[in-house]
Parts: sequence; structure tokens; C-alpha cells
Amino acid sequence: LRSTSAVTCGTFPFFYRYPWGSEAFEKARELNRPIFLSVGYSTCHWCHVMEKESFESVEIARLMNKDFVCIKVDREERPDVDKLYMAFIQATTGSGGWPMTVFLTPDLDPITGGTYFPPRDSAGSLGLPSVLRIVSENVAIGGQGQMITNAGAFKYKQTSFDEVYGGFGNAPKFPKACDLEFLINHYCWTKQDAERNVCSHMLEATLDGMARGGIHDHVGKGFHRYSVDEEWHVPHFEKMLYDQTQLLGIYADHCRVFGKKFCHVVEDIAEYMEQCLSHKEGGFYAAEDADSLPTLESREKREGAFCVWEMNEIKELLKDVKVDGKDGVDVFCQYFDVKEEGNVESFRDPHGELRGRNVLRMKQSHEEFAEELGVSSDELSTFISKAKSLLADVRSKRPPPHLDSKMVCAWQGLAITGLVKASLALSRPQYTERAVKTVEFVKKYLMDEHGQLLRSAYRGEDGSVENTGHPIHAFSDDYAMLIQGLLDLYQVTADLEYLKLAERLQNDMVSKESGYFIANEHGDVKVRVMEDQDGAEPCANSIAVGNLIRLYDYLETSEFKRKAEKILQAYRTLAQHFIQIVVVGPSDNESVKAFKEEINSHFIWNRLVLFLDPSTGELVVSLQGRTTRRCDSLRRFSEVGSHHAGAL
Repeated sequence: LRSTSAVTCGTFPFFYRYPWGSEAFEKARELNRPIFLSVGYSTCHWCHVMEKESFESVEIARLMNKDFVCIKVDREERPDVDKLYMAFIQATTGSGGWPMTVFLTPDLDPITGGTYFPPRDSAGSLGLPSVLRIVSENVAIGGQGQMITNAGAFKYKQTSFDEVYGGFGNAPKFPKACDLEFLINHYCWTKQDAERNVCSHMLEATLDGMARGGIHDHVGKGFHRYSVDEEWHVPHFEKMLYDQTQLLGIYADHCRVFGKKFCHVVEDIAEYMEQCLSHKEGGFYAAEDADSLPTLESREKREGAFCVWEMNEIKELLKDVKVDGKDGVDVFCQYFDVKEEGNVESFRDPHGELRGRNVLRMKQSHEEFAEELGVSSDELSTFISKAKSLLADVRSKRPPPHLDSKMVCAWQGLAITGLVKASLALSRPQYTERAVKTVEFVKKYLMDEHGQLLRSAYRGEDGSVENTGHPIHAFSDDYAMLIQGLLDLYQVTADLEYLKLAERLQNDMVSKESGYFIANEHGDVKVRVMEDQDGAEPCANSIAVGNLIRLYDYLETSEFKRKAEKILQAYRTLAQHFIQIVVVGPSDNESVKAFKEEINSHFIWNRLVLFLDPSTGELVVSLQGRTTRRCDSLRRFSEVGSHHAGAL
């Protein structure tokens, strides 16, 4: 997907495709052919399936090459292209996903499309050859999407909540971190006890269901992309960095608000990120694939092969292990729902890739199982940890899934935020130190010689970090998520450099419109989309509003307030709920340190912390005199009342 000229497509030489760019557009106009646009990413299971079934097919490739100009796009490199046409697919079909298949006019107007198309027609659905023939005759197919209207966010969450297994909606079931973050914030904001109780219930049921389910990798740590069933049991096995970072923050915030029940999950995700997705220079890789070879001798990859278990493997590994005199194999199999015939029902495994295998999941809590077994919780924990270690050692010898070693700027920002939240929840300064290392990576490898932010970097064959010959500059989500991470990091480190860098990047994130477009001035996308809702990743504009408000309250730069107001006309309603905490005093003062620790020990969802060290004068110099106004504000803080908290 990183090629720069038209080529045959990898191991399937019959499919001739172009990268997104003027060469393909000019060819389509010259031949007066529609464009076949396929958007995916390297660890997408169904992208690989469609490639194998259709793009390797001589017959289908012949149809594509004969009647279309074909373009392939990596959504992680070109989110502007992805989000523009995904909006069309969602509006016309009512759903979306990857691979995304869109048919365009030579002028890049969408005609029709969908997601995965099988190689043959089946009951109720058209195969790709039929779709190609229909589109080539200029007949659009598709349906009218449905929109949710007249429903407040909280009320909608209530109506879509799964009371049995947690989560929202039906299968397939996604973690939806943005929804969970909303519920935590709503719990902290609302004064209605009934709503607080509902928020607490929905959060705990969902986070517990996910932590116990097969969507959570109990041996290798971290979370898979989504569950194909409503029980969180059988996952789609790829692991995305943006899921890990968001869930790290959600579980950490839950610990700070509701107690320490999920601290082990916070540790689990942080360990997975460091062990499996971390570059030595400080960046984090994009993803791990769902597919891998079952054995070293295998020739065909299978989804989940790296993660699932046969009963005989468990028996061999745990045959000599006991738990308070009880057979270790029996205990482990009961604990994780392991069965001789496998624990994946056939309707959840349409390709038969998991037949006879087990996806580990906990059908009851650790404490409930220990009580039922008649052993102490600690003794059971010791056994489970040992068993997991034995399984992990065996798994490490299996052929690993493909690692997408692309390092995306936006996701580095999400990682910084998640690590800061984990550090606060668990009082682990090493997580903050890891976030600092990520910032240094961004400064070194994701900024060009002019200081402009870049979209991504890559791991070279020798392990070094490299960029493409024509680096792609950052998009709105890269700016928004990195700025958010820098502001979060400033609030726990009091290092003014992060605030200054956030200010500079925010000044770079400029638009004359009322919101921020996904794309910058690439000029090769027909429409620049202004994102207005969360998806698998949070909406860049919603993050940008929060960043602008925080920066305005720090620096009193009127331009930041003006831009926030243009994105969100309800700015004043939101801003009045920010709690401003200003810590004044030398950074090495024991009272200042104690106050800082006290602040960080509490979850204040709308806090804004500013550190002023009068002994250095650094803030005055670096912020060009704006501290004078900030000190005037300090005097006002003491007169405001309950909406603001003064400081030492």
C-alpha cells in the first residue's frame, strides 16, 4: 500500500492497481472508466480474505482491469480518503467497515459501494463479479441508511445497553471506548442519583464482561478488535493500538472513580503495549494481524491461530500442576471454559477456522470461582498466573501474526493520554516516563525539518525508524490527539515544554471554517470532510474543542476561544464547568509536591491545572507576559465560589 506507481498487487499479479493520486485519476478520465476504490489496512482480516478470494482470482481480476481503474488505499495513511467515502457508505447502506469498496466516477464522485463482497453470489447477497458488471453498466446498488434522531446521548445508551452481557447493541459488539468515557464523565457531572446508578451499572457490567471475555487476550494480554457475538466470547483477533490506548484510559479512569477492581486490566494493557507494540525509540506500532500460520509447517494462515488452544495442549502443559490438591487441568478448563470439542459454536465460526479449539474466557468472576472451588482467591491467582506463563511460553514458539510496524502520530497521542491516566490510577511514575519517551519519539521522527507534523513513520528492516520518500503530513486527528496528550502530560509533570509545544501545534492546526477538516491541503481529495462523530477512534473535532478550551484557560489566547466557539456554539455552557486549579510555588517545595500528589489522587473529569513557579520566572518569559493576566485571574478565582478551586 505504500507504493508510488501502478503495479500488480503483491502475490496476486492479475490485479493491476494504482495508489491514490493524479496518475490514477488521469487514467480514469482518459479511459472514461469508473474507479474501483478498495480501502483497508494491513492487519484487517476481511481485507485479506477479499484479497485472497477476489484479487487473486484470474476471472475477477480480468473484470476489474477491463472495466475499472483500480485504486488501493491504506486508511491509516490516508484517513481523509477513508472518512470521506465511509461517510457515503454509511449514509447509503446504514453501516460500514473494512475492507471498504467504493465505486467512483472519474471525477471522484461516489456511485455506490459496500464493505466485503464475496467472490460468488449467495442467497440474499451479490458476489463481487455481479457487482462489477452492474456498476460497469452504471446501475447503482445500495440502500438508504437510518439515522438515530431525537435521542439524548445518555438516554440512547440506556436503550441500547445489553443487560445480560454488558456493552451496547447487538453482535458484532465493539468496546466503544468513546461511549464508556462519556458514561464516566456523565457520572461525575450529573446530580441525578438515578442516572449515576445507571452509569455505574452500565460501566461495570461492560468493563467486567470485556475483561472476562474472549475479546481480552488472557495469555498474551491486551484486547482484540471486537467480538463477533454478544457475549464478548469469540473475537475478531486483530489488535489495534488505538483500542489499547483508549481502553487503557477507560479502565484507569474507572479505577480512579469507582475503586481498584480493574487495576489488573490497566497493568495488562500497559504490559501488552510495551511488550508487543513498542519500538525501542519510544513509538508504538499500529497493530497486530488477526491471521497467522497454525504451525511452522503450515502454508495457509488462519484467523486466531496464534491465540486459541486445543484441549490436548492444555492437558500436556498442566498435567503435573495441582491447586490445593485438585487437578490443575480440570481447574484451568473450568476457569476458562475449555472443552474437549472446543468452545466455539459453529455459527460463530463460518469458515471453520476455530473448530475443535478454545477461546479462553471466564464465565464467572475470579472470586466467585475461588469460592465455588473452595480455595483462597490468592491461591487460585498463583495457579492461574503460573498456568498462563506456561501457555505463554508455548505460544511464543508459534508463528506470530504480522505486525503492522507503522507508527501513526494520532495514536502516539492517544498512547500518551492512556499512559498518563494509568500512571495516575496506579501511582506508577514509570507510565509517565514512558509517555515522555513517546513525546521524544514524535519530536524526533514525526516532525519534518520545518517542524511540521507528519502522519506516520515506519520501522525499517534493520529496526531503525524511517519515513517514505514522500512523507504524508499530519491530519486533524494527528494534531488533536497529540495536543491532548501533551496537555495531559503537562498536568502530571508540570513541565512547561509540553504546554509550549501544545500551543505551537494548536497554532498550526488552522482552518478558516468553524471546525477542523480531516485533511490538510493535499489537494487530491474531492471533498475535505469535517468530522462530527466518534467512531473506532474519537472524533478529532471533539478533542480539538477540549484542547482549545484548555489552552484558552491556560493562556487566555482569544483566538483559541474563538475557534472553539466556531466548532461548538455551546462553548460557554461547557467552559463554566471547568475546575481551574492553579498551583503557585517552587516545584521542589514539599508543600507544592504534596498538593500536586493530592490533586492527582482524585479523578476530576473537567480539571485544568496550571503550575506557576515564581522563583524561576520561566512562565513569564515563555508565555510572553501572559502570566500577568493569569495572576489577575488568580485574584478573581478566590471570589468566584464553588465553580473554581484555588491553589497553594
